[in-house]
Amino acid sequence: MPDSLPAPRDVPSRARRLGLMAGALGLIAPPLLAAPRGPDRTSQRAAYPLAPGRSFWVPELSPSGPVVAFVNLYTQHTQVYRNGIAVGYSSVSTGKPGHGTPSGLFTVLEKRRHHRSNLYSNAPMPWMIRLTWGGIAFHGGALPGYPASHGCIRLPMDFAARLFSVLGHGDTVAVLRHAPGAGLSPLPTLAPIDPQGQPLLQPGMIAAPTYWREERSATASAAPAQRMGTAAAASASTTAAMAPQASASASAPIAPASAMPLSLLASLPQRRLFVMRGGRMLASAALPEGVSAWSGATPVLVWSAKGQWEGAHGTQPSGLSDAQVWQQLLGGQAAWAERLRAHLVPGSTLAISPLPALSDVHTAAWGLTA
Repeated sequence: MPDSLPAPRDVPSRARRLGLMAGALGLIAPPLLAAPRGPDRTSQRAAYPLAPGRSFWVPELSPSGPVVAFVNLYTQHTQVYRNGIAVGYSSVSTGKPGHGTPSGLFTVLEKRRHHRSNLYSNAPMPWMIRLTWGGIAFHGGALPGYPASHGCIRLPMDFAARLFSVLGHGDTVAVLRHAPGAGLSPLPTLAPIDPQGQPLLQPGMIAAPTYWREERSATASAAPAQRMGTAAAASASTTAAMAPQASASASAPIAPASAMPLSLLASLPQRRLFVMRGGRMLASAALPEGVSAWSGATPVLVWSAKGQWEGAHGTQPSGLSDAQVWQQLLGGQAAWAERLRAHLVPGSTLAISPLPALSDVHTAAWGLTA
């Protein structure tokens, strides 16, 4: 059921979905932006990134892996990440004054397709995903364009069904109230947290030309302020053009391939390739200087049993050979690319995105575990 639900009637094709998502992020004309209505009409708060009731579902960007969800109370939107890559975007309506939705880290406690509120007049709560035993949950409902619930996170009905299909018991949900920095995307395509609720972004992941995670199970012990520096410095690092630094990772021994498919995200505006495994960042590398657009016609490639990149449905990668794909995205990073090849298994995916991967919400996520 997860990926077989019908697409929204107003976004029939993958190309149009990606184009509309880019518009919502302000990369092209933003017809989807919505100014707050109702109680927020006279406030100075920024426009919501998605119009009330608007949602997107693009599961092919990351077909498998652990799922986490992120909710921003300030911008009234939610995102769903699978194996660290955004596959769902939706507007929401959260708790109104006096019934505010709490922020923090939550895990899914219960799911019910048909549910009625025990607290508020037996109100219907279809596609309910419970986050607290005190009455906070995702569910389908009305989205007037401003916070209007009694604490729950209301979703468009079709998106509520999709979220219900992929978010399981024990999965992590992060709820923040974060105003995006000036000029930064409120909808990053890389998850702010990993499946354990820890901040995904770690030092070195974006600063050096190449990065490879230490394969160890030890958890982070340093305080966020010590590990990341100030919020301003971290925010700047996510949007700057990756200052050149020496990298020792490319020459490290090549580890044996894992049976778990990888999800790769190439963010063109931030010129960075991110490699995800198990919802955590495995590696990253700077894209070549000249990469500002993708010359292939398909934005999603799949690693085939032949040991090469192909279109998502077994087609050739839109006129580009496997060697051309590697050269366009990782020209000059031969040692790092060779190490990456050892980890690719059939079913691994590569999404080439015109959208930002990172924003200051990754810095804000450190506050969840402070």
